[in-house]
Amino acid sequence: EIIDGLTEIHDVNIIHRDLHSGNILLDYCCTAKICDLGTSKSATEYDDNNDKKEDNIYGIIPYVAPEVLQGKKYTKASDIYSFGIIMWELMVGR
Repeated sequence: EIIDGLTEIHDVNIIHRDLHSGNILLDYCCTAKICDLGTSKSATEYDDNNDKKEDNIYGIIPYVAPEVLQGKKYTKASDIYSFGIIMWELMVGR
């Protein structure tokens, strides 16, 4: 369900930039929903400024992709990295 929601966000060219377990909510049927798109940004806007580095780091550090921590821009792959950390947490029970 989380990856389906992330796919929908990416399909409309949005990068979440703050995906972490605290931004995953369960509804009354226990369906996972991604919330808090407050720091999200259009992927197209990033493509237009390809040479510019990321000025700010958004999100909780353990969920932020290593390339973003090195000053590179957020991408859809950065969101996938964050999703991977969430899956790791679920697997190890943290």
